[in-house]
Amino acid sequence: MNAEKRKETYSLHSLLGFLAMGKTGANPPVSAVLTDETGSILASAHTQKFGGNHAERELYSRYTSVNENQILSVSLEPCTHFGKTPPCRDLVIEKKPKEIKLGWKDPNPLVTSGDWEKYSESGISVALDPMLAKVSLPFLQGFLHRIQTGRPWVWIKAATSIEGNYASKEKEKERVSSEEMDLYLQIFRAKMDAIAVGPGTVFIDSPSLHFRITDEMVQSQKPAKRVTELEPFFEAGAGLISSVLLYTKESEKLHRLEEEVYQPFRIFFLDLNHLPTDAFFAKQRELTEKFGIKKCIFFILIDDDSKPISNELEDQIKILSPYEAVFIYSDEGDKFLEILGDLGINTLLCEAGSFFPRFLQNELTEADRILEIRNENKSIPNGIPFLYHNEPLVSEYLVGTNRIFIRKLGRSI
Repeated sequence: MNAEKRKETYSLHSLLGFLAMGKTGANPPVSAVLTDETGSILASAHTQKFGGNHAERELYSRYTSVNENQILSVSLEPCTHFGKTPPCRDLVIEKKPKEIKLGWKDPNPLVTSGDWEKYSESGISVALDPMLAKVSLPFLQGFLHRIQTGRPWVWIKAATSIEGNYASKEKEKERVSSEEMDLYLQIFRAKMDAIAVGPGTVFIDSPSLHFRITDEMVQSQKPAKRVTELEPFFEAGAGLISSVLLYTKESEKLHRLEEEVYQPFRIFFLDLNHLPTDAFFAKQRELTEKFGIKKCIFFILIDDDSKPISNELEDQIKILSPYEAVFIYSDEGDKFLEILGDLGINTLLCEAGSFFPRFLQNELTEADRILEIRNENKSIPNGIPFLYHNEPLVSEYLVGTNRIFIRKLGRSI
């Protein structure tokens, strides 16, 4: 296979993983590509929405003409267990490609990882492909992280002024990032399994948190430019943001067409002393009816003097959430992440003011990432600084007047 065809295959894997991410639920967003021995692409597919075909099964459902000279590349090792679908390993052996190239071994304990003897017995060679691992990591990172740690891959996001402030001292509701970022941020939201906001944001902003695209967002979009020249070879965070900036324009219509599939869970922290208005709950009921599924999760902050929640609030939660509200203390960030991991949430976006940097300050890992969008045309003098605005920089991008900083946790706050 020549270099140009290899590049085409890797690029296709990247796009397939990107399209799968955000719609596969607890399953990993896997990509699969079938080529002939010259490297010409015969078929491709990605994992379907939760409960549907895995990537390999979807690929072979579309392409039935097989021969012994075909090469199958898959971003994650084919599963070996019965779940909602039969083992993909059995199907691959039945189709008998000449060679299998894998991006990552599967850390799922249900999968017999690395047991490739059955392939060799059928005359199929198997090898790991580092470049395939690189291009697929941004989309698989959440699954790999959850399986290995029991917690989702966390992103802390904030829009800041040129001074690095996210709000005025009075915490007045105001727009910080410019409209040029809206479409990119909605596509990024579609890649997340869950979006969370703190009690202050719920009370002041009554946010919807759902994924949506409007004509105005499409018209306001500006092209993106990467400022950082070099990035680590295996860098999931920068890879994901690069993919969002690269694929948003060409995938916008597809995401819009499958709007209901890409909807993340909407996680709200409530303060019983400052509950949101009826308009907030009405908005969430409208979204629940629109998409035909309950996707809200509620956490209620408590202390030792907290009173029981009212029957009215309990009824609102039952209407909107498939789960009972979770009572949680302000120092139980570990409990929060473990609950989400148990629910199969691979990726979590925390819309940050001051709540999540404090709530999760002892729980973030080296793998978690901070997304700061700094609008150089917005000034909030003497405002409240985003607590992570000086963390070590991984990568930087430019969209109109906005600088996008990908940061990692380098110190305690």
